[in-house]
Amino acid sequence: MKSARNYTISQGESILWGIVFIVLIILFPSEGFPIDFSINPIRIFFDGGKKTDILTIKNESQKIVSLQINAVSWTQDEKGENVYSPTQDILFFPKLVEITPGEEKIIRIGSRVARSDAEKTYRLFIEEIPDNSQLDTTSVKILMKVGVPIFIPPIKTAASGVIEHIKLASSSLRMGIKNQGNTHFIIKSMKVEGRDGAGKEGYAVEKAGGYLHHGKSKEVTFEIPKDVCETLKKLNVYIDTDRLMMEKQIEIAGEMCGP
Repeated sequence: MKSARNYTISQGESILWGIVFIVLIILFPSEGFPIDFSINPIRIFFDGGKKTDILTIKNESQKIVSLQINAVSWTQDEKGENVYSPTQDILFFPKLVEITPGEEKIIRIGSRVARSDAEKTYRLFIEEIPDNSQLDTTSVKILMKVGVPIFIPPIKTAASGVIEHIKLASSSLRMGIKNQGNTHFIIKSMKVEGRDGAGKEGYAVEKAGGYLHHGKSKEVTFEIPKDVCETLKKLNVYIDTDRLMMEKQIEIAGEMCGP
C-alpha cells in the first residue's frame, strides 16, 4: 500500500479542474465535445451552524459514468501554490457512484470540525473512472476531474490584502500580493496600466490570479517590452478580488527599463 503524501498543484491546474467542462467546450466547440457530468453547487460553505450539505452530480452523457470521490485538506505553500493532503475532517457518502445517462446522484457531505478564528479549506475531488471494457484505440478519451472547494469560514470574517512590494527592473515588473485577513479571496484580475508623460495610455495587460488563502502571499511578474517601457512615466497596478480592491502606483525612471 502506498503511503499518503502531500502533493502540490499549481493555481492553473486547480482552476482547470474547477471549470474543466467550460474549458473543454471552448477547446472543442465545433466537435460537440461531450461533457460526462455536471455538479451543483460548485462551492460549499459550512457557515453559521451548518454542518452538512449535499452535492448533486448529473450524468450529461449517453453512457454510464463511474466516479470516485475523495476529500482532501487544501492549503497553499510560500509561493501560493496549492497543496493537498489527506484529511478526516470532511465526511462524505458515497465514495463511489455509478450514474446512468440523465440520472442525478446526491453526495452527502459533513464537517467534523468547528469554526475558529481563521478559515479552514478543503476540496472534494470527483474523478471519472475509465471504462476499460470499452477502450477504443483509435480515439482519445479525456477523463474529467473536478475539485469542489469546501470552506469552513471563521467565526468573524476579516478580509484584508496588500501589495506588499513592487519593483520595476530591466523592464520586468515584480510584485507580491499578500492576504492579511482570516479568510480566502479570489483574485479576479491583476491589471497593469502604463502612461506616458502626457498621461496617454501606452501599455495595458491583465491576468487572472485565482485563490489566495489567508496569511499567504503570491508573487507575480509582468514582462514589459523594453521599447514600450522606455516611453512610460508611470505604472498603475490594480488587483481586483471578490472581497476587496488593491492599488499601487510607481514612477518610472529611465534605468528601470534597462539595460
